[in-house]
Amino acid sequence: MKTDIYTALGAAVRAHRKKLAWSQEELGERAGLHPSYIGQIERGTKKISLATLQKISAALKTKVSDLLQEKAPEETTSTWENRIMGIVKNRPADQQKRTYLILREALRPYSRRKK
Repeated sequence: MKTDIYTALGAAVRAHRKKLAWSQEELGERAGLHPSYIGQIERGTKKISLATLQKISAALKTKVSDLLQEKAPEETTSTWENRIMGIVKNRPADQQKRTYLILREALRPYSRRKK
């Protein structure tokens, strides 16, 4: 069975969004699109323009070509790692560094415990 291009695109958008542990609302906010429109795109029921595709790929910080690939991105990290990455991914470098330092300091007592 041949998959419709809009269904494949929607599945790729969903996979990239979930990899970042974002809701449809979060992606919609970052892309400047309504969350229900994101849902329609993910289900493949909307034929989107190239401009909309560009907004979504920019929000997901991925290439348009990555969203047009037939193969979904592989899940190689845990949900919590994805959530942490989703929080810091679009932030300036100084905020990413501060977040890293805060996490490292918060986890320091756990790394000192004997196993």
